Amino acid sequence: MSRPHLAELSVKDLALVSELRLELAPGLTVLTGETGAGKSMLVDALLAATGGRVAAGMVRDGAERAKVEATFAGVGDDELHQDELILVREIQPGRAPARMNGETVPLAKLAERGAELVAIHGQGEQLRLVRPAVQRDLLDAFGAHDRQRDAVAAAHRALLNILAERGALGGDPRERARRLALLEHEVNEIDAAAIGAGEEAELSGALAVARSAERLRATAASVYELLVGERSAARDRLAVAARDLAAAAELDPRLSEHSARLTASVDEVTDLGAELRRYADAIDVDPRELARLEARTDALADLRRKYGPALADVISYVERARRELSDVSSQEERLARLDEEERLARDTLTVACAALHAAREKAARKLAKQVEAELAELGLARCRFAVALESIDPDAGGADRVLFRIAPNPGEPFGPLEDIASGGELSRIMLAIEVVLAAQDETPVLVFDEVDAGVGGRLGEVVGRALWSLSRDHQVLCVSHLAQVAAYADAHVNVRKEVRGGRTHVVAERLGAKESVIELAEMLGAGGSSKSLAAVARELQAGAAEWKRAAKRG
Repeated sequence: MSRPHLAELSVKDLALVSELRLELAPGLTVLTGETGAGKSMLVDALLAATGGRVAAGMVRDGAERAKVEATFAGVGDDELHQDELILVREIQPGRAPARMNGETVPLAKLAERGAELVAIHGQGEQLRLVRPAVQRDLLDAFGAHDRQRDAVAAAHRALLNILAERGALGGDPRERARRLALLEHEVNEIDAAAIGAGEEAELSGALAVARSAERLRATAASVYELLVGERSAARDRLAVAARDLAAAAELDPRLSEHSARLTASVDEVTDLGAELRRYADAIDVDPRELARLEARTDALADLRRKYGPALADVISYVERARRELSDVSSQEERLARLDEEERLARDTLTVACAALHAAREKAARKLAKQVEAELAELGLARCRFAVALESIDPDAGGADRVLFRIAPNPGEPFGPLEDIASGGELSRIMLAIEVVLAAQDETPVLVFDEVDAGVGGRLGEVVGRALWSLSRDHQVLCVSHLAQVAAYADAHVNVRKEVRGGRTHVVAERLGAKESVIELAEMLGAGGSSKSLAAVARELQAGAAEWKRAAKRG
């Protein structure tokens, strides 16, 4: 698959552009034309198509809406499973619909995808390279810090996993301690009671007997006396009756069964009396036993009140409490181990961040030196460049905020790129950085708007070479006013205004070899005849071609 590149830019009803379709190719494309011809308007159109800010007032007079469309080839979009990606943006009052390959998407998503594909360096634009996160990634790519970054990321991920596990184990440690103490108390209290199976019913019966012991003993003794006592006992009377009935049964066999039953009753009364005697003798009227049974009853009643309502519920509760106590105890033990694991993980992260910081410091000095050398080539020899590292809380990318700093003039302090440099300087500074970082920057399309502002012819050739060198790793689009820059173009596009039907239209036309020479001659301006200017233009192109051939040979 070829490298991603902008294959086509279509614009309709945007400012002075009524309708325009521009086919593009990899390499260096230079857009030229007179001042005010609309070159930067095409940059604005690409910015809009990739999610950048655009004013509703940019809609062409008389049109309801403007539409910009950027087609990228060689994208290999994993999400859309296509080799071609088409970004579309409509501009109209109140709203700006966005689409990716025909699917309506939020503007933020369009901007995110656009930022991955296109970086626009121009006056007043949101510059990708001024973002600290991008600067950090570029410094790490420049220094080949993959191994150190991976170590930091792994250490940070391990720490996050420990913190996540700690969060899942519970909240307030004081609340966990209170819960642990409560569970231990409850389990110990119920276990100490040693509740027996069926004890509740047995205890109820024993207590009822103990509370009525004297009465029960007296009743048993009284009945015993009535049944088998020495005076007028029921047993003796039954015995006399049994004897008489037995004699009668000898006379009439029909009484035999009744006689047998009555004789058995005498034996039953005798046995019952003996059992009542033993019962009365066995009854314990000890008040200490009564007190013990009442205390036990009160204790079980208290457990039922707390954990019941029945003793079976109390037993079920303690089983659940014992399981929870085990779980909480295990959590406390795990939390104690996590404290040590967290300490070790933080130490590991600190060591990994320190190693990455040391590598960054070394790469920062090297990067600054190379960028300053490139700045000197671009006519900014007095401009100083530095890479500052500021400490931050560690994250997956380390413990440094990476900041590119610039001091355009001797004696001035370093400051942020976007705050210090003027528009023309900023573009050249960005160009210098891009040239140095070309192999590491993965953004496929780089756009420079008037990178040669304030640059003379001699330095223009240096800028042209730098742009062409950059185009070996990226597709580069450049708005330029210098023939020396345009001479290095792989594709030369002329932008001009035409008046048709009483209205002004912006036109963009890709020039052939002959037309390119004419355009370069016009860019060289006054100071010679058209033939001599054309000769100079051809000489510029020939020199650029020879330099590019030599560069390709290495």
